[in-house]
Amino acid sequence: MSWRTNRLVLSLRNLGRRFGINSFLMSFVNPNSYEDKFNKALLPHLKIGDVVWDIGANVGHYTKLFAHLTGSQGKVFAFEPSPQNYKKLESNLKDTVNISLFPFALGEKEEIAAFKQSDDELGATSQVLDVNYLEIGYDQVEIFCGDRLVETGLVELPNFVKIDVEGFELEVINGMKKILVRQELKVLGIEVHFGLLNARSMAEAPLEIISILESAGFSCSWSDNSHIIAVRI
Repeated sequence: MSWRTNRLVLSLRNLGRRFGINSFLMSFVNPNSYEDKFNKALLPHLKIGDVVWDIGANVGHYTKLFAHLTGSQGKVFAFEPSPQNYKKLESNLKDTVNISLFPFALGEKEEIAAFKQSDDELGATSQVLDVNYLEIGYDQVEIFCGDRLVETGLVELPNFVKIDVEGFELEVINGMKKILVRQELKVLGIEVHFGLLNARSMAEAPLEIISILESAGFSCSWSDNSHIIAVRI
């Protein structure tokens, strides 16, 4: 187990977040360094002809990159539940032929959930909310189970998965447990949003994610403080 998911470390991170210490420390760090480390750790595993799932595609930065790296033989399935982001995603990728776009979220089961669009220009921190938030007027989005999408033939079984879902990581992983044990799936890259998970009273979700992945036959490491790289053993 990585020291990053040690229970004591998780408790210290949560304490630091509560008192604003984490934000203060991160102000001294290059904001691009995390993504750079993530890219260097994840992208070398991508191969020509791979089937990729981009879960939480936002406006398509990674989707377009995956399409380029997998070549004309590859396929990229991109999932983005935000209507605002999805329009930009369609526009940004309209000339790319090996990409299929889906305007819904992935999760643990099929349901309608609440959705909060962020105010930033890219909508990068938009997020699926718990179902009970529907009662207070948030927008609605559809959620589908990854396993079910493969079973129905709507999408192909992935070789490579990227997940960036703003605190909904565990639900996505729980919804693709049948896929996780398939040998065709070789690599996952997951951004773990510790603060959002903690706000949902799911502080130990990173431990659960690691446990599920390891049980499915993956070796897990951290490219930085926020990203899991899971590689099939």
